[in-house]
Amino acid sequence: MGNAAPRGPAVEERLTQPRRLVRQLSDLDSDRLRRLIRSGDLAPCFDAAEEDGRAVECPICFHFYPSLNRSKCCGKGICTECFLQLMPSKASKAVHCPFCKTAAYAVEYRGARTLSEKKLQREEEQSVYEGATRIHSKNAGGHILLP
Repeated sequence: MGNAAPRGPAVEERLTQPRRLVRQLSDLDSDRLRRLIRSGDLAPCFDAAEEDGRAVECPICFHFYPSLNRSKCCGKGICTECFLQLMPSKASKAVHCPFCKTAAYAVEYRGARTLSEKKLQREEEQSVYEGATRIHSKNAGGHILLP
């Protein structure tokens, strides 16, 4: 009986408020944001970290964090502050995923990625890089093109 315990460890108060927003969010509901972070539904507004092999990079702001939110549609990571800036104001239309363009963009927070998830992501990134390199080489006729 009583209140349910939070899903994860307690979150410091300072990590429940954005500090690096590029634009002001006039309709940001700070209390709702705090509840979503404390309940584990949204990643904390972590301090940016150094790349150390454990931190993951937000593909929007390029800062490194202990963990990221994941797009529900394609699983791509995004930090909470970038997610907040993408979300529509009450007067605008729904937002599409910045990665796969699926309508009605939403994220979930699952905590830090496991080693197997990180390995899979590295393999996918390597495959994309190798494919792009093959296409570029084919289009260049085997010659390196400089910008």
